[in-house]
Amino acid sequence: MTDRRSLIAALALAGALAAPGAFAQSAPPQKQAQGSSGIDLVTLPSESPLVAIRLLFDVGSIHDPAGKEGLAALTAFMVSQGGTQKRSYSELLDALYPMAASLGGNVDREVTLFTGTVHRETLADYAKLLQEALLQPAFAPADFERNREQLVTYLTNSLRSSDELLSLELLQGEIFKGHPYGHPTEGTVESLRGITLDDVKTFYREHYTRANLMLGVAGGYPQGFPDELARAFSALPAGQKEQKALPPAPKIEGRNVTLVEKETSSVAITLGHALPINRSHPDYYPLMVANSYLGEHRTMYGRLMEQLRLQRGLNYGDYSYIEYWYYPPGTDYPTANVPRRQQYFSIWIRPVAPGDAQFALRAALSELRRLHDQGMTKDEVDTVRTLLINYSKLWAQSPSDRLGYLMDSKFYGMPPYIDEIEAHLKKVTAEQVNAAIKKYLDPDDWDVVMIANNARQLAETLRSDAPSPKTYNSQAPAQVLAEDKAIQVLPVKPTSIEIVPIDQVFQK
Repeated sequence: MTDRRSLIAALALAGALAAPGAFAQSAPPQKQAQGSSGIDLVTLPSESPLVAIRLLFDVGSIHDPAGKEGLAALTAFMVSQGGTQKRSYSELLDALYPMAASLGGNVDREVTLFTGTVHRETLADYAKLLQEALLQPAFAPADFERNREQLVTYLTNSLRSSDELLSLELLQGEIFKGHPYGHPTEGTVESLRGITLDDVKTFYREHYTRANLMLGVAGGYPQGFPDELARAFSALPAGQKEQKALPPAPKIEGRNVTLVEKETSSVAITLGHALPINRSHPDYYPLMVANSYLGEHRTMYGRLMEQLRLQRGLNYGDYSYIEYWYYPPGTDYPTANVPRRQQYFSIWIRPVAPGDAQFALRAALSELRRLHDQGMTKDEVDTVRTLLINYSKLWAQSPSDRLGYLMDSKFYGMPPYIDEIEAHLKKVTAEQVNAAIKKYLDPDDWDVVMIANNARQLAETLRSDAPSPKTYNSQAPAQVLAEDKAIQVLPVKPTSIEIVPIDQVFQK
């Protein structure tokens, strides 16, 4: 069996062996200012032949009007995947093709991002197309119908077919029910059908302003280019910077289960609760150590992976998070430019054989309870701290990623995030980590989403709270069997259980 300490050491070494200064966010010098354009400007020059541009608008799905959920996402699609006043969308793609470039767009709860990376030899031409797309969108009816249908298809096909994405989105909806974060950024099928092209034009006019824009440029750009680009985007309306007030996340009481009835051969489990802090808070960093110990995304060394997969062969992946994680099937490290002032803790367990679903839920809760009640030893904290200081340097390897992290730090009003990780973790103590665990991780009150083929049968199994013994195809170690006796009777006692048919998810 793979040694857990060897895995941790290997990951730490990967970060430690990075070229000196390659991932440091504080070098080379940056510029974070608001020039005569009235636009926040973040620059990160380097010797790279590539130039990355990021436009981050303080507008997201929390700004969707009631009944028009998905409007922010549809507006961004009309900008990044639509024609301009000078050329059709296909003509825009033809112009971008020789540059090996594109215009990417993404909308989250609080921000909208447009991004592109291009070789500096074609930077001037790319910048013109970027300005054209952002400043002169055509808002053509054909683009509107195509993009709206694309969002509907994502909700009804892509999102429903991916148990990982489905449970992630539904858990957020449960944790933030009745909160501005509580609906998918894409909205619902019903709300999208109610959005008009005039709604998109109005939303663009009101929210795509200089006051809402943070412009970032990184890489080997020519001198003066960032200021020149900022002046070009000063053609946007001035607007007023007005960060929307957020209510606290609803308080979770008890253990609330949402079961999605779907034809699937396995069960996906996602559970969690809101967190009152984000990465700008000093308690975030000791909590970061505890979370990494429990289970970093797509790593093998966490307690969850060790106990559920390596020791018991329950499933493929078992991880925990103290922030929203963007598009887990396609990402290995935290994604930049999905910042949120309010975050949540979650544990993901997938996929699990239907007969093991109750035991797997109990096993994950057993690890959470163990961490909450026993905490971490000094040696464990020291080991994970070393890992995180080095491993986190791998999160921002490209100029675009490093720029994105810098812009996020400005969003949170804090020093550069990757630098902050090292600065805080070098000083963190086991006492601080264990205090954060006690304060912020709750093994008793949480929401859980489970995607299952026979949801009604699973509901009865969970309601009964009867023992759920685990069987093995070969002889399991004596210690595992002894621990299983306690896990299989761990009380779950659901406070509520709701069953939702898959064809009703995201409909309205």
